[in-house]
Amino acid sequence: MLRPWRRGPARGYLLALAVVMVLGLGWVFGTRVVAIRDAAAEVRALRARDQAVHAEIAALRQKLVAAPLPQVVEREARQRLHWGFPDEERIVIVRR
Repeated sequence: MLRPWRRGPARGYLLALAVVMVLGLGWVFGTRVVAIRDAAAEVRALRARDQAVHAEIAALRQKLVAAPLPQVVEREARQRLHWGFPDEERIVIVRR
């Protein structure tokens, strides 16, 4: 007695396995794309900060070159330390 070949549940399992594999690979590569995008944004932010720091360093170097000048020393002493010459009178205004 010959019976026709029956397709069992193996075909459904293979299809489910294929779907799970495709979804898993999509998730893995999708998370990699997101991580690469986030890293690229962080690199851009760090480069912008690097440029700002270099600009600040250049400004500080210019101040350092001008620092030994007597006018600069006097101005800084008056502004930061509130110093003055002995013959000068200071007026302090107190508000209530």
